[in-house]
Amino acid sequence: MTTPEFLPPPPQPAVDATLPSFVERHRINPMLFGFAVLIVVFVLYQIGGGVLAYVLGGGVVTRENVVLQRFLTMGGQIVLMLLPTLGAARLLSSSLRTVFPIRAPSIPELGYALLALFSLQRLMDVYLFFQDLLPMPPVIRDTFGPLKELLEGLVKTLVTAQSIPELLFVLLVVAAVPAVVEEFLFRGLIQRSFERVMSGTVAAVFAGMIFGLYHLNPMELIPLMGLGVFFGLLRYRSRTMSLPILGHFLNNAMAVMAVYLGMDTDASPPASALSIRSMAFQAVIFAVLFVAFLIAYWRATEQTARAVPQ
Repeated sequence: MTTPEFLPPPPQPAVDATLPSFVERHRINPMLFGFAVLIVVFVLYQIGGGVLAYVLGGGVVTRENVVLQRFLTMGGQIVLMLLPTLGAARLLSSSLRTVFPIRAPSIPELGYALLALFSLQRLMDVYLFFQDLLPMPPVIRDTFGPLKELLEGLVKTLVTAQSIPELLFVLLVVAAVPAVVEEFLFRGLIQRSFERVMSGTVAAVFAGMIFGLYHLNPMELIPLMGLGVFFGLLRYRSRTMSLPILGHFLNNAMAVMAVYLGMDTDASPPASALSIRSMAFQAVIFAVLFVAFLIAYWRATEQTARAVPQ
């Protein structure tokens, strides 16, 4: 009996997804780990990226350099936010799928989530209308008034498109990339870290509030927190990143389209007794609709929440 010249290689051991991660092996508090990642990403993106954009872009966004600023914005989010997030996720868990779960949502949960999002968007618009009516102390008005105008001018220049190809590029830079990058950071890594030391609902609320603070936009702090909490609840109940990414994309894309079609905030009604009553009525209507759609979404995801562990 002859010995075969070739023997198949011995079977390789399967990768055990349950192996303890770096955070688990070193018994690092997951919440402290999440905050450490936030600080690192803040320094890299908000400070380092801001300095880089200032040096390369001249510190101001104009129609002449807006293409460069868009590339810097997109590249900064990918290199200085997404890559550190993925690296930190490997330290948090031995399987990226547990940090960034992806699955296709069902039709009912998708429909109710989108209806709740549209209701919340309108509710936040009404909130901003009433916020503008509040009397501001002179110190705050003189400090944040110019800042608000600067931010609005910067954002409008970045999102303004004069052709269909430019519009598609703006949607990529302002809607698609931030939807993936920011959701991976906040609804993926940060919320998942918090869920290890607190309930899923509390983790969603906490991560959503940090999401609002992270944008450094005091004039829209409450709407940003509201959206962040809402996206967190979508992620918690659906056990997938798909819904918050889609909701984030649509929220940003609708703002871009509003500017492109000339339907942005310049058309807001003047403050009068009639407009105040009308906006108050809308606040009640859209608040009721939002709660109703969110409850319907909660019920539509009940089986998923039970069947898929966190």
